[in-house]
Amino acid sequence: MIFDHAVFSKRVNEKYKKIITFTNSTETLINMAFDLVSNLVSIILKDRFEEIKDFGLQASDIQSEQLFNLLREAEETEWGKRFDFKTIFSYQDFRERIPVQKASDLRPYLERMKAGETGILWPGLPKGIISTFGNEEIPISEQAINEIFFQGINDSFAIYLHQKPESNLFSGYMVSVGNGKEASSMYDLFALLQENEPFISSLLNMPRRMANEKDQDTCSDLILNEIKGEKVSSFKGSPECLLSLLDKAGINAEKTNLSQLWPEAEILFHRSPVTTAILTEASKTLPTGLDYQATYCSPEGLFGIQDSLHNPAYLLMIDLSTFYEFFPAGGTADQCIPLEDIELDTDYQMVVTNCSGLWRYCSGGPKLRFVSKSPYRFILL
Repeated sequence: MIFDHAVFSKRVNEKYKKIITFTNSTETLINMAFDLVSNLVSIILKDRFEEIKDFGLQASDIQSEQLFNLLREAEETEWGKRFDFKTIFSYQDFRERIPVQKASDLRPYLERMKAGETGILWPGLPKGIISTFGNEEIPISEQAINEIFFQGINDSFAIYLHQKPESNLFSGYMVSVGNGKEASSMYDLFALLQENEPFISSLLNMPRRMANEKDQDTCSDLILNEIKGEKVSSFKGSPECLLSLLDKAGINAEKTNLSQLWPEAEILFHRSPVTTAILTEASKTLPTGLDYQATYCSPEGLFGIQDSLHNPAYLLMIDLSTFYEFFPAGGTADQCIPLEDIELDTDYQMVVTNCSGLWRYCSGGPKLRFVSKSPYRFILL
């Protein structure tokens, strides 16, 4: 059983309500927050990492479970009835019955969702409909926000803390520096996640509100105003935006490096669909002593996390309410294969099925090349 983000958030929020009853001091509240989160998260994420280690041994079973959980949950939707999800009992049934979709195929359904129709591709209405690759749009459900994105973010913490058990990651603020000129759709995704983040995360994340990332000066000014004099443990965003922020902060404070500005900062979490080659070069520009972890993330989902600080390959996240298929780059959709049939050193296009109501959706994102199978790791091309 994976870490249940919603249950965890509820537990923490209940504890916070008790704390708030006894104090009106923001500083005291935040210090309590750091202590509380550090204690709870260290225990829960340690257990979660043990589950992540099983990815190499149980990948086929985990993926099969993901597929049939998704089919069962969507049986009563328009698509569930149209393709008779109740009588899909094998991957072969699934493959033969449901066609591979492109973003353009979703447009009529999205228009109906925008008009308020529910239960079309997934139960209920999506929490948001946002842009993705090629200026197309896709739906994102509340379930996906929790089970894919927030769960994946927690998994990135679990993986990092396993490598750095001495870390004080949750003893300071996590500062979003922006993704700058990278895929503009990521701004829409991060804004949606911030709008729906749990109370606990809203306290520990900075800045409190999103700036327009296209205006880097405005974004930097907002961040610097909010974190002035605060304890910062980590950053989130692109190396380019972090370096821009450090340059501006150094000029304003007459300090020259990260260790002087924010001595407790230990890592940059970079969540992006940018290729591995670009990320590798960008990471070389970061200040000495600052760890770096990349996550392959796009509006379609959170798919991979760098599980070694010294290896650019991503660990494929196989239990985040997502089922994967692949077909060779330059091939056709009828060549789709499940994860267990992929070959190493072959370039693939990814096809995803997930709890946003994406059914055999052909991602317009970068190509993948697997570099290991146990567990499944890949690079982006």
